[in-house]
Amino acid sequence: MPKRSAISPSRRQELEVRNALYVITCYQNEFYCENHPQGICPRGFFSLFLQALYGIGFAKRHKVPYYVDFGNVRYAYSSYPTDSGAENFWNELVNQEKPKGDFHAVYNQQYETFPLKIWARSHLRELNQIFREEITLIDSLKTKIKKVKKSFGTFKVLGVHWRKTDHYMEVSPVPEKVFMHTLERKLKGFDKLFVATDDQNLLGNLKDRFPGKVLAHDVSRSIDGEPIHDIKAGNDGPCLAKEALLDCLSLSFCDELVLSPSNFSYSALVFNPEVKYTIMETEMARWTRIKTLLVFFLNRWGIRKW
Repeated sequence: MPKRSAISPSRRQELEVRNALYVITCYQNEFYCENHPQGICPRGFFSLFLQALYGIGFAKRHKVPYYVDFGNVRYAYSSYPTDSGAENFWNELVNQEKPKGDFHAVYNQQYETFPLKIWARSHLRELNQIFREEITLIDSLKTKIKKVKKSFGTFKVLGVHWRKTDHYMEVSPVPEKVFMHTLERKLKGFDKLFVATDDQNLLGNLKDRFPGKVLAHDVSRSIDGEPIHDIKAGNDGPCLAKEALLDCLSLSFCDELVLSPSNFSYSALVFNPEVKYTIMETEMARWTRIKTLLVFFLNRWGIRKW
């Protein structure tokens, strides 16, 4: 794998081809999607969202026009069914110009856009700048975001993202009692608790435990432990993406956050790199996060390849 802070001469030549267009997508087997040969990508929304941010940043650094295209296969956030094949669900969320005329597609590679979670303020600020400068959300989403800010009003809000369902398959979770104890301790200094979770039963438990304090959006949640982003016929894919984005942006408006070690939680910090936060993670997960951070900066400083 090439060094992350540089590109090979052959790759540079690809990017400098006349009419080159850098296409950001989940491409072939670059992102370990086993079902790509069957035309399916099972990745979560914020894994794709972070990939788009990294890809946009890469394209800007190398002065290549770009296009985000999550329409090459069927994603959990695609429209279904479609009459004309896969549709680019990114265009349901973000205003971007479609490529015009003839262009030479140069597809992103894993080392350029893999959605690494680098938990460092400086890195989060870089991603935040890309988001603010390069991504324009559609008007209907902007309107909903303004309403959320207004609904928070003058409350001092603690935000929590508590990922359940299939998250244990990615990282070992902390015991539920530890998570709950942290919320009880911190909530004493706050007026409200904004909850972003994929589990309807957990939301109900939190409402019972903290009556009158819980804020939450009316979004799709699991009632049986199955992940809501599982690709199923009948799911409104673009709606799931909009709900995830609205929940995450709402987290970023809170005064302090209690987070899971997930792409969703990480993206809330991309939207607000300055917010105070606590990550609810096991010692093993914490050590993995620190090692990734260390190797990332060693690579950036030119001390080693990664």
